[in-house]
Amino acid sequence: MFLRGDTIAGDPHALDESLLIEPERLRPSWRGFLASTPGRLSVLAVVLVAAALAAGTVASAINGARQQEIDALRTHSEPLADAAQSLYSSLSIADAAATTSFIFGGVEPVAVRERYNQAVGDASNALVTASNGVSPADAEALGLLSEVSRRFAEYTSLVSTARANDRSGNPVGITYLRNASSMMQAGILPLAHRLSTEQWKSVASTQARTARLPVATVAVTAATLVALLLAHVYLTRKSRRLFNPGLIVAALLVAGLLVWSMVAFLLSTSAAERARTDGAQPLSAITTARILAQQARADEMLGVLQRGSDPQSEVDFSRHSTVLSEILEQHRNSRGDTADAAVADAAAALEGWRSAHELLHQTLANGDYPAAAALATDPGALAPTAQFSALDEALQSAIDRLRNEEREATTEAYRPTSLLSVGAVVIGVLAGFAVGGGIWPRLNEYH
Repeated sequence: MFLRGDTIAGDPHALDESLLIEPERLRPSWRGFLASTPGRLSVLAVVLVAAALAAGTVASAINGARQQEIDALRTHSEPLADAAQSLYSSLSIADAAATTSFIFGGVEPVAVRERYNQAVGDASNALVTASNGVSPADAEALGLLSEVSRRFAEYTSLVSTARANDRSGNPVGITYLRNASSMMQAGILPLAHRLSTEQWKSVASTQARTARLPVATVAVTAATLVALLLAHVYLTRKSRRLFNPGLIVAALLVAGLLVWSMVAFLLSTSAAERARTDGAQPLSAITTARILAQQARADEMLGVLQRGSDPQSEVDFSRHSTVLSEILEQHRNSRGDTADAAVADAAAALEGWRSAHELLHQTLANGDYPAAAALATDPGALAPTAQFSALDEALQSAIDRLRNEEREATTEAYRPTSLLSVGAVVIGVLAGFAVGGGIWPRLNEYH
């Protein structure tokens, strides 16, 4: 029996609040969210933003690496290769000048002595420049430079001894000179040639790499553009709206990046290829030609000093001058109508020199050494000395012009892509914001 006022301990009709909470198993999972339209739009937004940022980042990174290579080529590799070439050429000039000075007997003319001193100074400067430019990690190049420096010091010492004996009238001076020239031809010049060859190979390999189109940049940017276009088609069908301004802006930005990259890289690769084909390759050939001319001059003077008693000097002269002629002819044939006048002048001077040398050789063969020595030192326009000087000046002019062309083309290869690294990142970020601005309003429609 219940009494009025008594408190009822339990009401069977009271609301159980636990029933208001949805059971854990009924909560929507993340898989369900991704399967829904808002989930798919969210995933699409994330993917497109990541693709836009990736396109900008990849273009920036690849272009930055390319720019670093071109800049290193302009400021390090090419100057170092030129220093190695200058070292080789200066060593050859010094040897030829040292040999020439002995033709006069006693004290040589001031011009001849100054030519030798200038060549020695140029070789020393080239050694310093090359040593400063070589990477500390390049043990081979450092070893070559060290060995060239050591042997060059021995060479100059032998030449000084030879000149001192020659001024004193001692015939042993010729022996010292012959030993010095042999050291130069068989020991020092091969080392310098190896150094020069390795450095020019490095230049050529860098130019070949910078002359390639960056396929990765074009592929990633093009793939991002296609993804944006497909996403736009998907959204227009889903939202039943004809245009999505955000995705259109993002697609235009990525398309602009693609066009900018392709045009800039095409211009850059064209200039890099021109630097290689019109600069580095012919420059290497003409440099070799000048070295051969210096070696042939040393052979000629050494033959005169030996009064024609050593046929090897004539054999070496013939070999060096023949290869020199072939290089000049090949250069003129490969360049066609664009062959420069300096190389044509060099070819003409070489023919004149070989004719003058033939007369000199015949004079020596006849046993008339005084006449041969007079002909070898004759400053006349048709004499060997004048013809060789004309050849050397023409080759040096061609080298200067080709090097200028190479450096200008390398600078042109750097210029078109100079702003692309920063611009690509900016475009990627803007495209990412445009994607968000295009998809976010569609997501809000489901809230």
